Amino acid sequence: MHGRSLGHYDRSHLEAIILGSHVLYIDGRLSALSLENHQAARFWSTDTSWCIESKSWFEDYRESGKLVLFRLHKENRRYLLSPANLEFRNARNRRVNLRAFIERFPNVESTVRQILARDWGALFHFELARPDMHFDHSLDLNGLQISSLPCRLSVRDDLVLRYNPITTLPADLIIGGNLDIRDTGILSVPDSVQIMGRVIR
Repeated sequence: MHGRSLGHYDRSHLEAIILGSHVLYIDGRLSALSLENHQAARFWSTDTSWCIESKSWFEDYRESGKLVLFRLHKENRRYLLSPANLEFRNARNRRVNLRAFIERFPNVESTVRQILARDWGALFHFELARPDMHFDHSLDLNGLQISSLPCRLSVRDDLVLRYNPITTLPADLIIGGNLDIRDTGILSVPDSVQIMGRVIR
């Protein structure tokens, strides 16, 4: 599995590890596993700096949503994705750019998008929101550390960008309500941006 011997595990513990390691994707280079129980989380977090080796920490993370482990087979490197907590970390527990990871391993993109399906906050945070997205409601992206928006984004009601490092808006942005840019780096709104409401600065 990850180079660690399984010989000292009893049958029930080994079964729990296997059952708790749900395979989402696998190819010759990497695998993606959903960690479903603490036994699996503890096994896969061995020799990492991840807190999920602790049962209480694992349960806290799982209560908030999915935990997905990515393992590079030949390099024996591991990465952990927690969409609900907007975290993608390497084995040293340092944040890693998920978009750059996908660019390196493009075959896993479809699986990542399935994991993040309809989690708009995570999609925007990880810079995976696609062009031409339309929302039939308000879109609150408050405090998600967003630095950019996709082109041709349209929002029927309000768009809240407060507390983000974003500095520019796409010229083809359409907003049916208000645009909240308080506590961002946006100093001006392009004339081509369509806003039916008002700009809240």
